[in-house]
Amino acid sequence: MRNLRLQVEYDGTAFHGFARQAGVRTVQGVLETVLQATLGEPVELIGASRTDAGVHARGQVVNFFTCRPVPVERLTEILNRRLPMDLKVLKAQEENAQFHARLSAKSRVYRYHIYTGAHPSVWKIRYAWHYPRALNIEAMQAALEPILGEHDFRPFSVKIPTEKNTVRRLSRAVVQPTRDGVCIELEANGFLRGMVRLIVGELARVGEGKQGVESLRERLENRVQATHMAPAAGLCLMKVKYKR
Repeated sequence: MRNLRLQVEYDGTAFHGFARQAGVRTVQGVLETVLQATLGEPVELIGASRTDAGVHARGQVVNFFTCRPVPVERLTEILNRRLPMDLKVLKAQEENAQFHARLSAKSRVYRYHIYTGAHPSVWKIRYAWHYPRALNIEAMQAALEPILGEHDFRPFSVKIPTEKNTVRRLSRAVVQPTRDGVCIELEANGFLRGMVRLIVGELARVGEGKQGVESLRERLENRVQATHMAPAAGLCLMKVKYKR
């Protein structure tokens, strides 16, 4: 039995998220269907991160087990001929039996783009949040500093069962100006459902001056639910890092 690892990218606009769901188009569902047709056997993918509906990826990682002798160096080309235009394989490689796309991951890196131009842009609407207001980048960065490290991020999550562990370690948080907006990059050992989008939504209000720089820290410490969620379109899974 071989354990194969794929790095994939996708435009999440027309997908109902990564995880397989009955009756809707998902990244896992489409990729499994193509793999099964290619290999002639059932395939069950393991994904590094379950991106939500509308969220994009440049560095999603999946793995699966197969008995087929298909050459791994040809697998990327074979799959990309069958995959739709909004989902492609970037790289394929063989791993040891212990590799697990989710459990073996050390951290995930997400990037969020905010477009602050005065008018909507058809070239950005799929990949950025149109937020046509001036944002104070220094204040946004200052608001992120106190939530670095290990915290219970339940206030920055949605639809999480009460018994689930919601402690995560946010190791890096950077706000940078772009030519026409702001880019926010977050790295953590794991992210809860809605976590990045809720952090960004609250951060935008800080940047606009509607909330103070201590507001994110106060939500964590007082366990007050975040209520402003940024749209999915601006979010992209950039990279999954592994221990080796």
